[in-house]
Amino acid sequence: MAKNGFRILDSDMHVFEPHDLYLKYMNPKWGDRIPRGEPRKKHGQIKFTFADGKPLRPSGTQVLAATSPKPAAGETSPGETEVAHRYEKPLQRDYDAVSQLEAMDEEGLDVAVLFRTFPLHCDDSLEAEYANDLCRAWNSWMADFCKKNPSRLKPSALITLHDVDLAVAETRRAVKELGAVGLSLVPEPSNGRHIHDRYYDPLWREAEKLGVAVCFHPAASPNQDQVVHRFKGHANEAVLINAFRNPIELMLAVGSFCAGGVLERFPNLRVAFLEGNCAWLPWVLYRLDERWELRKGYTNEPLSRKPSDYFLRQCFISVDVEEELVADVIKRIGDDNVVISTDYPHADSHWPNAINHFMGVDIPSGARKKILWDNCARLYNVD
Repeated sequence: MAKNGFRILDSDMHVFEPHDLYLKYMNPKWGDRIPRGEPRKKHGQIKFTFADGKPLRPSGTQVLAATSPKPAAGETSPGETEVAHRYEKPLQRDYDAVSQLEAMDEEGLDVAVLFRTFPLHCDDSLEAEYANDLCRAWNSWMADFCKKNPSRLKPSALITLHDVDLAVAETRRAVKELGAVGLSLVPEPSNGRHIHDRYYDPLWREAEKLGVAVCFHPAASPNQDQVVHRFKGHANEAVLINAFRNPIELMLAVGSFCAGGVLERFPNLRVAFLEGNCAWLPWVLYRLDERWELRKGYTNEPLSRKPSDYFLRQCFISVDVEEELVADVIKRIGDDNVVISTDYPHADSHWPNAINHFMGVDIPSGARKKILWDNCARLYNVD
């Protein structure tokens, strides 16, 4: 397709799940606990419930404090009503695979790796088998969705950290049977276990063996230990939670993998930190390096190199299309570790002009080429 002479690979394009996804794909043994929703009538994500109408996990406008203003009645996530006019065409097809490809054509995308909008498994109270089966259903649906054009639509796979053995088995199925090119995980601790806990080593070992990218992408309102929960119910929570959630959780995830010993143990693992800006990365790497130099004698998981060296060797971070501070990131750490996403079809996406925004960011042409295609292709092992 080559927009402005550049091939473009979206590292984190989203989908809006259909209301009957889990009824069609989830193990029927779960009965009334199988998530279901009402058919979509307007732009926005489906709010899934159990058979009795109780939400699996509240999200979007459901979780804002009762005192928060509600500028758009019936809106499922803040901002959806404001941008709905841009999504009339995909809405008519209920955001199916055909509409996804049409949206890619409009934006000028050659290939996209597809990610969830609202993962249902991010809840420490769920039993491991149920959480894993939620992921299995989504992964099977995603694989079928991508069959419409496998050369352009690439599936990611939801992996839950409730139980490492189940996570390894689903990773193997998703990659070998479903064709997943990335694993989509949340970076938050799961039932008290951090992502650099050695308990999860079998999962990272399997991902390394399979050559599949591990992608950390925070979720909204998980029933897990998340930094921004402290803002819930307090003044202007809608702004504060949305501003800080993804960047801070990804900062902690970078720390876990680069200074917690994971990338020392798995030197061929490819890891991405998605949808949380990139401007903070040079400072985080500087801070980790500085603290490591001062305290490396106290580490119980020895590191043979600086935390920043692991990142530059194995990791990728996504830039928002209007994030002009990426120029400083490139100046400080280079242009080999940055990928891009349009964030379609979310309320804060600039689709169908997301890439046009990025074309206006002042960076060298060589760096733009790497960010739009080369780095993304290397992350996901896409030709």
